[in-house]
Amino acid sequence: MNDPEARRRELLRQTRKRYDDNRFIPAVHPRYGNIYHELYDDQEDTYPKDTFLFRLTLGILCFICYVWMDSSQAQIASVSSDQIVNQIEKQVEMEDIQEVWKNL
Repeated sequence: MNDPEARRRELLRQTRKRYDDNRFIPAVHPRYGNIYHELYDDQEDTYPKDTFLFRLTLGILCFICYVWMDSSQAQIASVSSDQIVNQIEKQVEMEDIQEVWKNL
């Protein structure tokens, strides 16, 4: 091994050590700093990625509200539980959906 090759290997080793150990963040414009950190930083500590518990709680709350509306025959925002059931059972045609999206 000659001297220039040894020098290159040493520089490569130093470079790898510097960038691998520190998790080097490249120069990012301050405007895009938040986006970079959202994409590449470890986010497991900041918020949970699993939303199952939240969705389950929301579903149970909606079901409880529906059962309460049905048992007390209450009308909230001029909507009864029978109207909710009718809208859930309603078959929607694809043309109707496309028409609504075109009007937006």
